[in-house]
Amino acid sequence: MKNLLLLFCFCTAIYTTKAQEDSVVTNSTPIESRVSTLEKIISKLPKISGFINMRYQYSSADDSHSFDIRRARVDFKGDLSSQLDYRLQIEFVNSPKILDAYIRYKIHPYIAVQAGEYKIPFSLENPYGPHTLETIENSMGISKLCNYSDLSGLSANGRDIGITLYGSLIKRGDYNLLDYAFGVFNGNGINLKDNNKNKDFSGILTLHPCKNLSLAGSCYLGKYGKQGEEKDRDRYGAGIKWQDKHLLIRSEYLYGKTGTLKSEGAYAVVSYFVHSKIQPVVKFDYFQEDKSNSQTREYDYLVGLNYYPIKALRLVVNYTYKDVEASKSSHLLALQFFAMF
Repeated sequence: MKNLLLLFCFCTAIYTTKAQEDSVVTNSTPIESRVSTLEKIISKLPKISGFINMRYQYSSADDSHSFDIRRARVDFKGDLSSQLDYRLQIEFVNSPKILDAYIRYKIHPYIAVQAGEYKIPFSLENPYGPHTLETIENSMGISKLCNYSDLSGLSANGRDIGITLYGSLIKRGDYNLLDYAFGVFNGNGINLKDNNKNKDFSGILTLHPCKNLSLAGSCYLGKYGKQGEEKDRDRYGAGIKWQDKHLLIRSEYLYGKTGTLKSEGAYAVVSYFVHSKIQPVVKFDYFQEDKSNSQTREYDYLVGLNYYPIKALRLVVNYTYKDVEASKSSHLLALQFFAMF
């Protein structure tokens, strides 16, 4: 009898334990489901980043020196699916304006489409952002012939509104042999509709003979001016870049036709991380606004330093000796500070 009683108690204990385990599983299922649902919702929310950019400049040309808040941007990026993503970047200095607003759809591993407002596919330098470019200012040729302070009068931070097909071909280990991007744009800058019936074409082909080496050719073919008063705005570029963990070497030649005006520019920049936080930079920059007039020629010689005290901070110091044909040479000292989040 005693043995039967012990067996009954043992079976009862096992049943009770099993019932408690089932109860825990049953009760925890709604919680796990809610957590899973919340994680899915959070994964669809945009990732928010941005930066604040303060600058100091001294120029001997007019003996001017000043501080300014040059940029203050907030950037929203997100994935709507494994094939579809988006970006919205807003600049708040002076007055709020949209810089980037686009969606991208990855049709195939070798082809994707991007539509909206973004940087045009032209040159090796244009894709760099102000917080990733090695120097404070863009090269003169890029600035004058690539939608920054363009000779056509366009001031659009290298951007326009349009649609682009892009992708990479011929995979070699962990890199692709060829990258391409071809787009059609309004040709009128950011946040503006087209003011003529022409659409502009911009494209770039980049060959990678090896992982660290890039050889690029790009062109831009378009018109500017209102309907009935259009003028040609054509640009061509060829560039080379070597980039590894420490060393960057990049150089480009640019040619532009703006109406009847023919211009050219070239630059070469070298930077090297001597330490994970310290990157010296040297640069040669040339631009001639009017190829028929040597007085429009300028040569800039730059030495600089990028310092990253922590990941989210960057201090840039650039000294530039400016040799201008039409006026006496001058010196420009610029300091720039980025706080990124």
